[in-house]
Amino acid sequence: MPNKKILLAGGGTGGHVLPLVAVARAIKKLNPEIKIYFVGPEEFSLDCLREEGVIIKKIIAAGKLRRYFSWLYLWELIKLPLAFVQSFLIVVSINPDVVLGKGSYGSVLPVLAAKLLGKKIILHESDAVPGLANRFLSRFADHIALAFQETKPYFGSRTPKITTVGNPVRVRYLDLTKSEAEETLSFRTNKQTIFISGGSQGAQKINNIILKILPELIKDYEIIWSTGSNNYTDVKHRMSNTPDLKITPLLNEKELAAAYILCDIVVGRAGSGTIFELAAFGKPSILIPLERKGGDQPLNARAYAQNGSAITLKETYLTASELLKTINKTLADNNILEKMAHQAKKFAKIEAGEQLAQILLDLAK
Repeated sequence: MPNKKILLAGGGTGGHVLPLVAVARAIKKLNPEIKIYFVGPEEFSLDCLREEGVIIKKIIAAGKLRRYFSWLYLWELIKLPLAFVQSFLIVVSINPDVVLGKGSYGSVLPVLAAKLLGKKIILHESDAVPGLANRFLSRFADHIALAFQETKPYFGSRTPKITTVGNPVRVRYLDLTKSEAEETLSFRTNKQTIFISGGSQGAQKINNIILKILPELIKDYEIIWSTGSNNYTDVKHRMSNTPDLKITPLLNEKELAAAYILCDIVVGRAGSGTIFELAAFGKPSILIPLERKGGDQPLNARAYAQNGSAITLKETYLTASELLKTINKTLADNNILEKMAHQAKKFAKIEAGEQLAQILLDLAK
């Protein structure tokens, strides 16, 4: 398959960029000669794609919809024509054989430009309920790939083919040993360990609750805490140092794998990326979905936890004492932990990246 080109479109958050790393790796594994491009805004760092040899073509961020009133809507409308022309010219210059739209506002203009140029389009939807971008773009798609089977009814018969593949997860360090994981994090674990995951943007409410119960937690457990880059300084300022705590704004790929391997349970949000990482590493979890109008996390959590792979808590009414009680009760019961780990592994779709890569290569022929 000489001189073939695949274009990835998306960006905006880690949830719309990091799965593309897994896809790019899989494409290169199946066909090292393929050229892979990315088109989208760089509001979340794209260095992880650059490291995989993906050629980055940045566009200005435009068309972002906010779930609250803002005068920035006017600025988004002003930028749209320029961003579309920019996207169109980039797609023309690349001349890809197939385009993967990963969702988010960052994918809309490049995918539309590609469709106008007669390119083959595949969309990947990470969440249980599709986002606005993929709902709109689905009418132009040749193929839609889903993370959750529950998503299929939302697309109906709009596209010739819909496949459930899961959400691609970076699994390069899936087989780290405990000693390698401890060395990676420079952190030794001798007690049960909790990994508190704030995601790439952080989870302020979860961080605030953890700060309230931290003195109780460190009596019995060791803590790995990824606060999110937006919240790290505030959290660090409000807590005292303790040898049983590893705190960081963000974890790189190897550090994240190490945190999963060392922990006995994860406390965090219910983004699709987090859910499929938990499943890949077979980790019990307490999920606190972000609640907002039109949000996807409560439905992600429901789809994942329905087989017993996780405990979900409703953020609106969550108190520090309830979270502490849930953590203590869960970690005290090995039967619950073993069942959750077993069900998480059953849910896992480790081959999602390879499946998506194969669909792209087939369409590129």
